[in-house]
Amino acid sequence: MITSTVTIQLFPAEGKQWATVVIEGPDDPQLILAEAVKALGVEISRLYLGGTPGGTPLDLGGLESIDLSSNISPVSVGNLLGVTDTLPEEMVATVEEEETEEISPPEASPGMRQKQYEQAKAWKATGGQESLQGFDLSYQDLSGLDLSGVDLSQSNLEGARLTNANLAGANLSKAVLSVATLTGANLKGANLSQANLIEVALSRANLAGVDLTGANLTEATLRETDLSKATLTKATLSQANLVRANLSGANLVEINLAEANLSQADLTQADLSGAFLYEAVLHRANLSGANLEHGNLSRANLSQADLTHTNLVYTDLSLADLSGANLDQATLLDTDFDGAVMPDGDS
Repeated sequence: MITSTVTIQLFPAEGKQWATVVIEGPDDPQLILAEAVKALGVEISRLYLGGTPGGTPLDLGGLESIDLSSNISPVSVGNLLGVTDTLPEEMVATVEEEETEEISPPEASPGMRQKQYEQAKAWKATGGQESLQGFDLSYQDLSGLDLSGVDLSQSNLEGARLTNANLAGANLSKAVLSVATLTGANLKGANLSQANLIEVALSRANLAGVDLTGANLTEATLRETDLSKATLTKATLSQANLVRANLSGANLVEINLAEANLSQADLTQADLSGAFLYEAVLHRANLSGANLEHGNLSRANLSQADLTHTNLVYTDLSLADLSGANLDQATLLDTDFDGAVMPDGDS
């Protein structure tokens, strides 16, 4: 018999959700959490499929089995809350597309890998017209090569060495570049949308005007990297190192920068509306003229940051450290400073 209790607290943050989960009792925590999630899913399905009136409390005890084998359309949160009666067909199509569009990194035989490597090295000398789409160049040394304008979309460059390589204007959309080294590389104007760049090394690289829409740069290193006027809409840079990076004029709408280090970064005139910067470090960062409307900077470190002329409308700055920050002429409408350390030292 299970005797433990599970307490879940949800904290909505302008389109994002995070939660704390506390499990108390003698039972195995993993088993308890799995049973709790299963019970919640079954109960929601029972209420939704059974036509139970809205507002009926969820009963997670004594659950009966339910037949979920029938063809059931995906259920959105809006459906469960009674916002809509059915899931729009275009949303169902989008879900199906997303499920089928996931692409695994291409892996070639040793012989093919060597051939593709030689093609990549000779690409510029042979006219630079051939597409390298889908190539497996993982862990190859391509340092210093001129690959400007190359099509490497959907290619596997995991662990590749591209130090000081020229990839200006290259198409690297949906490419895998996790743990690759691109220190000092030129990627100006390149297309890296939806690329996998987890733990990539991009310090002092030129990414001015680059398209990183939806890209994953979790734990990436971008120290002193030029990202001016780059597009990083809905990109993930949680725990990334962006110390002294140049993000001036960049499009950072709904970006995830949770726990990222942006100390001394240049974010002047950047659009960070709806951005998630929970526990991010922005010590001495320049956010002058930036747009942080509806952003979540809860528990962020903004000590000595420049927030002059910054849009902080509906911004969550609860428990943030703003000691020594400059808020001169910042727009403060419904800004949440609950528990924050303010510039004058008062909390």
